[in-house]
Amino acid sequence: MWKYTPAPRSAQTTIPCSCCSTPLEARRSCHEATLYCPSCKRAFPVQDYVKHMDEALENFLEALQCNRI
Repeated sequence: MWKYTPAPRSAQTTIPCSCCSTPLEARRSCHEATLYCPSCKRAFPVQDYVKHMDEALENFLEALQCNRI
């Protein structure tokens, strides 16, 4: 039987911020997913970091609905 498991709201990645090199946090909102830097308080589109994707970001995105990416 199918069981609903909600997607996580955030995930810590090893991807460095392009501004300060702090590891980014993947976050989801009601309408989109972004990468957020807790140090410089900036949000970045996931598309800007696809070439640097790590396992944590890949697992996070797998759990999201397609219309949030």
